[in-house]
Amino acid sequence: MFLGKVVGTVWSTKKSPDLEGIRFLVVHPYDLDKEPTRNIVVVADRLGAGTGEMVICAYGKAARTAIGNQEMAIEAAVVGIVDRVDITDTTSEEMREAAVQLARDNGRP
Repeated sequence: MFLGKVVGTVWSTKKSPDLEGIRFLVVHPYDLDKEPTRNIVVVADRLGAGTGEMVICAYGKAARTAIGNQEMAIEAAVVGIVDRVDITDTTSEEMREAAVQLARDNGRP
């Protein structure tokens, strides 16, 4: 699983029949510096996450389980919308500061 920020929505009028009714989002995964990585991931979403929100995403079987269909042609899905991030037991000052900032703004710029 990974934390990421929703940065957009993907619209597709033609898609595989098993993907009908599924909403797709563009998510930037976070690195430890609270910055989106250079990669983006298209994820399926049934929870209703919005642009600017921090989300928890899963890959593979866990993603398909969250959506409810192991045969579905997806690789990643939103499994949670983050309210808060707390990291308290770490010796890394950098990680602690990144977690404090994430918790403060919930992924919003």
